[in-house]
Amino acid sequence: MNKLFKFCEWLLFILFLVLIFFMKQKLSIIIGLLLVVFLYVFYKKEKIKNYTLFIFVLSLVIRLISIFILKVEITDDFKTMYEASLSLLKGNIDFMNGFYFRTYPFQLGLTLYQALILKIYNNVIILKILNSIYTSLIVVFIYKISSCLFKDKIAKVLSLGYLFYLYPIYLNSVLTNQHIPALLMLIAIYIVVKKEESIKNSIIIALLMGLANFFRSESIIFIIGIVIYYLVFINKNNYKEKIINSICVLGVYFLITFSTSQILMHSSLYSNLDNSVDKNATVWKFYCGLNDKYNGIYNEEDQNIYFSSDNEKELLIDRVKSDYMKFPILFLKKEVILWTQTNYDIRLTNNWNYDIIFFINQGILNIIMILFVVSLYPKKEKENDKILFLKLLIGLYFGIYLFIEISPRYAYNLHMIVFILMGIGVERLFNYLDKRNLIK
Repeated sequence: MNKLFKFCEWLLFILFLVLIFFMKQKLSIIIGLLLVVFLYVFYKKEKIKNYTLFIFVLSLVIRLISIFILKVEITDDFKTMYEASLSLLKGNIDFMNGFYFRTYPFQLGLTLYQALILKIYNNVIILKILNSIYTSLIVVFIYKISSCLFKDKIAKVLSLGYLFYLYPIYLNSVLTNQHIPALLMLIAIYIVVKKEESIKNSIIIALLMGLANFFRSESIIFIIGIVIYYLVFINKNNYKEKIINSICVLGVYFLITFSTSQILMHSSLYSNLDNSVDKNATVWKFYCGLNDKYNGIYNEEDQNIYFSSDNEKELLIDRVKSDYMKFPILFLKKEVILWTQTNYDIRLTNNWNYDIIFFINQGILNIIMILFVVSLYPKKEKENDKILFLKLLIGLYFGIYLFIEISPRYAYNLHMIVFILMGIGVERLFNYLDKRNLIK
């Protein structure tokens, strides 16, 4: 089993090593190096007593300032869900007969949540303020998780680095359905790395991810990861516990997701539908994700073809048969876009020089990915089981996004795990700098 673990670790390292050679604007790494210098000085001089409170307050202040400074338009899916939330406040559910919610009924989670919040205070700013609170807690949990895996000072460096990472700050003003599921995912990861494996903790993890699924149908990846993690360490002494925990995770998770789905299906939202909800979006993600012309990114050409077809599965089969020789290059392009780029989704009405903003953002991301690859370089000795769990999650996301639709925005959750795992690379780098006695 140890040989299999090492093989997988080396494979993951090689895959991401290849990606960093295709990073954009490599000269921007200079900006990233400046961040590393700042973090190293912080690492050497930091003497903050209540760091958890400090990092939360600082993060919240920065995010609150950003939502008032950044002029972010509500567009695309987020505009549709926001307008549906406003319609719900008026008791109007006509939006349920529209194309969007008939095709993507799983997007109702955020819509219902926003309607509930707007019923309390009907102003979009309250949604952005709550986003700022959730993402400030994300910074806190990055620190708490990292402190379980590395020295406390390294954990502080990682959380401070994420605090100043520009793209998540921008996303606070975007009414995306990612913030709450991301926070719930990190809480689940914290339970995995901090607590002992038990039936109770397995149930809590399943409950968290079931709730996350209500907002965004991505948590099944985490559930698959935790079950694999349980089972790969199975032996004759613990097999009963491992199997029971796996059953608890799967059982509770699917019970939660099935129950919420049935409650919604039998609610008044569905009572006035002209016809049954469209179900032909099941393979849409794959059809779009395997489009070589658009690098697996959402596009209207695919949408028009796919949703006007009576046989969407045949469309997917035809695409695979005709384009499979292009898939290796397509897979490389998709992973490069997903992990090493974040600029495509930034839309501001501020009259700023976006080239400079993108250059800074790309520089920070480039140095993050380099340190992440350094972290993935396998140790000679056996790796910490909790680190292996995080590497497993990264590997699962990498494999799944080979085949389904991507967007740089989808890396939001992934980069949180990247920041945590990056602690290995940061620790290696700072230990090297310490030997040089650069800062006393």
